[in-house]
Amino acid sequence: MTGKKEILPIILVAMLFISFLSSAFVMGPFVLFGNSADITDEENSATTLNVTVLQLQPRVNWYDFQYNNSGTWESKLNQQIDVDNSNEYRFIVNISSDQGWDDIEYVWINAWHDLGDDNGSYYNETAGGNINLNLTYENDSGTAFWNMSFPTAGEVTLVPGDCTETNETDPEGSPGNTYCRNLTFAFIPSYQFRNAAGDGSWDDGPGFNDTWSWNFNITVVDLEGPYYSWDNPIIGNTTDEFGVFSYTDLISVGWPVISGNPDTFADNDSFITMETRSNGNYSLSVNVTNLTHKANPSYTIANTTIWTEGGDLSQAQFDGSSEQWYYGGAASYHAAENDGTIVTTNDIGWAVSIPLGAHAGDYNATIYYHLYTQT
Repeated sequence: MTGKKEILPIILVAMLFISFLSSAFVMGPFVLFGNSADITDEENSATTLNVTVLQLQPRVNWYDFQYNNSGTWESKLNQQIDVDNSNEYRFIVNISSDQGWDDIEYVWINAWHDLGDDNGSYYNETAGGNINLNLTYENDSGTAFWNMSFPTAGEVTLVPGDCTETNETDPEGSPGNTYCRNLTFAFIPSYQFRNAAGDGSWDDGPGFNDTWSWNFNITVVDLEGPYYSWDNPIIGNTTDEFGVFSYTDLISVGWPVISGNPDTFADNDSFITMETRSNGNYSLSVNVTNLTHKANPSYTIANTTIWTEGGDLSQAQFDGSSEQWYYGGAASYHAAENDGTIVTTNDIGWAVSIPLGAHAGDYNATIYYHLYTQT
């Protein structure tokens, strides 16, 4: 009996050992047997190389030229605009700086009429008047403000309340380093802001590709360098165009009055003044009907007895059908004015060679003025 009691524990130990070995094969190699294969390589792609490129030059990301249509701004790039001293327009420019916004010193918008030559035209301060426009954002004094240098004769009104700057995000910039803002430059062009009909077909921008247009460029200046946006190889110089419809207005023409005796050459006692507006080359003609007696229309005096003068016209007689020309002619034009909102002609005179035998009384004739702006 003693031998049987000793065999039972031995059997239990053997069974436990066999069970242990079985579990080892099922669950994996047992550490007591060591590594059964060589580890010759390992890969890790959990980290990255981080590089931040910060450009020294500021950059213009995008821009537009827009019209305020009852509070909705509509693009007018490479299109013509109306000028009547009430329509409001603006340039809007999105600008990024990797050197802090305080480094942005100026933003210049220079616009000029190309006078039919894109190759030779440029912003020229000496031309002045209604063929140049300069709008400036100044940020060099701690408080940013907008300014207009040209024109200086009332041809453009800056709208300070609509000149704004707003913080934006440059999706391609560095979140920790890139400053981005929208700047708007709002203005109202007056009546003689020079017309620009284009060359017959408006091409899409950017660049100068339509003659008889208004060209403009946008320049951002960082005086730390100084660095200019046009030096930035990413954007270059930002240039584009727009056009301007013609504007023509006879504001005041005056009422000539003449009194005289038959068989005399009578004229108005003083010259009359005419006020006109035209935003391009223009001509101004005049014609007149026969004089008709107000009480008895059967009494008339032919218009061939009537003379006029003024502007570029020396005293000249009507021939019964053709007009006379104060400025320009049937196939020619007077040069456009470069400044001033109104053209004042204050030397217009009228005269009548009253025929012998003319009935006494009051006569009148209809005067036809025709102001035409070249397109």
